[in-house]
Amino acid sequence: MNPIYHKLAQIAYDAVLQTMQEGEQTHPDDDWQEVDVYEHASHAWQHINDYYIGDTTEEHIAHALTRCAMIKYLEEEQDANKGTD
Repeated sequence: MNPIYHKLAQIAYDAVLQTMQEGEQTHPDDDWQEVDVYEHASHAWQHINDYYIGDTTEEHIAHALTRCAMIKYLEEEQDANKGTD
């Protein structure tokens, strides 16, 4: 396996973890698991757009990556719970 994959995964992990920890301060109810995946996708897209237009008010790529990780988590949880309802 190409060693850069591990570095890429670590960068993504660190970005998501930091964004989630910062989010605990501004979103103390921690209700992201209750948000629809399409809303997460919309927020991710907005962060990508903000990055694209040069907005530097937030770490937009980290936020977009975090929203995508949230989507992936929710999809896997949904798949794991199929048939248990």
